Amino acid sequence: MDTRIGALTVGLVVLASVITGCTSSAAPEPAASESTSAATPSGTPAPPVREFAYPDKTDPTQVAIALKYGEGNDPSGEIIAGPAVLVADRQFTVEGQCEGDGVGFEVVTADAERRVLAEGDFRCDDPPAGEFSYRLPYAGVVQVNLLDADDVDRAWVRVVQP
Repeated sequence: MDTRIGALTVGLVVLASVITGCTSSAAPEPAASESTSAATPSGTPAPPVREFAYPDKTDPTQVAIALKYGEGNDPSGEIIAGPAVLVADRQFTVEGQCEGDGVGFEVVTADAERRVLAEGDFRCDDPPAGEFSYRLPYAGVVQVNLLDADDVDRAWVRVVQP
């Protein structure tokens, strides 16, 4: 056999392999990434997990905030009113985030009466996304308190009124 024909045959086989590999109709397997959500049993993707972060305490739309920093037997925290003041008959929202099981909250007037204006709770794996919205005839300084926060390591709940 002529070596030129043998080399040509090998070259054609290699070329055919390259062309076949490049034009294959098989789609590549998708690679999983950290941002890919797992599907829930109902077949819908689970909401993306939000990394825990405390909000800016000087946000001009913030009416009040409660923060829990510590964990274990010696938790620390803050309760801050402002910088904004609640405006009557204008919608405000309670938002929050936590690490652990769940947390409760109450929004109270920051006066001697300490009347409860709103209250609720949410699970840490399902933070509120607009479901705690209110419109009340009250105007003034308010305070938000964390309730039932023993099973959370870190948490924050705040009242915002854009």
